[in-house]
Amino acid sequence: MTFKKGRAFLLVLFCWMASTVRGELILTNFSATNLMKIMPVGDSITDDCSVNGAWRLYLQPLLESNHIAFTNTGRNVSAAATGFTKRRHEGYCGSVIGPPGVFAVYSYSTTDAYLQRIIRDALAITNNRPDLMLILIGTNDIGRGRDPWKVATNDMPILLDLILSNVPNANVCIAKITTLQSAGLGYSAYATNVPIYNAALQMMVNQRRALGQNIFLADMYSVVDYATMFLSDHLHPNPLGLKAIANEWAARIETFLIRTNQTATLFIHGGADWKYFDQGQDLGTNWTRADFDDSAWYEGAARLGYGDPATATVLSYGPASTNKFPTTYFRRSFVVPWNLVVTNLTFRLACSGGARVWLNGSEIYRTNLPAGSISYTNLASSFRTALAAHIFYPTNIPVTGLAAGTNLVAVEVHQSSLTYPTLGFDLELIGSGYLLPAPSLSIAPIGTNMVLSWPVTNGSGFALLSASNLTSTANWTTSTASFQTNGDQIVVTQSPDTSARFFRLQRP
Repeated sequence: MTFKKGRAFLLVLFCWMASTVRGELILTNFSATNLMKIMPVGDSITDDCSVNGAWRLYLQPLLESNHIAFTNTGRNVSAAATGFTKRRHEGYCGSVIGPPGVFAVYSYSTTDAYLQRIIRDALAITNNRPDLMLILIGTNDIGRGRDPWKVATNDMPILLDLILSNVPNANVCIAKITTLQSAGLGYSAYATNVPIYNAALQMMVNQRRALGQNIFLADMYSVVDYATMFLSDHLHPNPLGLKAIANEWAARIETFLIRTNQTATLFIHGGADWKYFDQGQDLGTNWTRADFDDSAWYEGAARLGYGDPATATVLSYGPASTNKFPTTYFRRSFVVPWNLVVTNLTFRLACSGGARVWLNGSEIYRTNLPAGSISYTNLASSFRTALAAHIFYPTNIPVTGLAAGTNLVAVEVHQSSLTYPTLGFDLELIGSGYLLPAPSLSIAPIGTNMVLSWPVTNGSGFALLSASNLTSTANWTTSTASFQTNGDQIVVTQSPDTSARFFRLQRP
């Protein structure tokens, strides 16, 4: 837009944003004529061995109702069923991640029925290559007694490298496996290795994400209930369990899918680094504030605790195993982007005792602790089993006014008893809400001056930059003019001169 006064004029050029909400799948890239290609991958929990369509049957309506234009890809095709049209997949009953296989499946011999070979064959077909892979695998590996650490940190990375070498832009979501407690085929003998595998898988995914790879994690261990969601073999989920798996896939996809009107963001991922204080002292409540000085605290990756083979960072319980410290403290900050209005926070907490969770110095919820005043010496209300201690239990909390920028989560974990052998803590935080559009910069003549303006709602925190020519980015300088607020607008008054001037808004 150009305004002239004699030879003088100002030109408003554009707005510039330094950061956006992170995401890897852009919804607007897909349509009815350009469907998102999803490849479901796995063993009998993904294949039709127990239930035709498995969790894929229930995922289709979830994605369709959420306006995701997609199709499934793969060489296997499930039987037709009412409303079930996305029937292709790469699920193979009995398959494992790395060689050798343990069962013969379809056209694969016993020794060849492993995903590192199966997926290599699948991706060799050009039109079979997906935009998104959903991989639920590991039950047969762990159930057959393989080393859970090796499976998660050696076999699975080999599979990921194979995938990314064939489809470099693929998004891959891997899932923690369900419990093997009371499972058939002799798998229950290795049930205690499941949390170790899941924790190692979580660590490996975090490492891949840190390298910039589009690798994500879903959590079937937490969503498929041991008591109500399995068939009689306690190995394969029943329809209720398959629905829970589909819901978890759909929820995870939302955390890395870019939309123009809404978003879900993973603010704190499982296995993240936390500051912690494990020295057996009562810290009161000041430690929950964002401005509290925790520079002397230690830092380590979750799962944090002791006495548990899935522990990543070992904490101190004090000098006596028969008189352990009752409470341990944790802190972690997270950043809300300027253009995200958060309406809900979902805390997914896994701990072996009771916990009190704080947000920016205010208690936001507690679990497995009594009501009323809580002190350092309070113990958890009840014991949690080893199975329950590794489940991430969700708590959804509506929020208003969560500030853009740095926020702080603080958690105090209380032991079940002073002699209890284990302690464990991990937490995920997912924020949901909607995105603000980039602010629109306007110009209008007022008397002999020109007034630049942009909305307060989505323009706070932007700097006004100007340049006399566009030949180099070095020509842009921050305006020194005074800002004023007029109603819902931020305004800056400029006096025209004899040269062209260009303006833009930019986040610092």
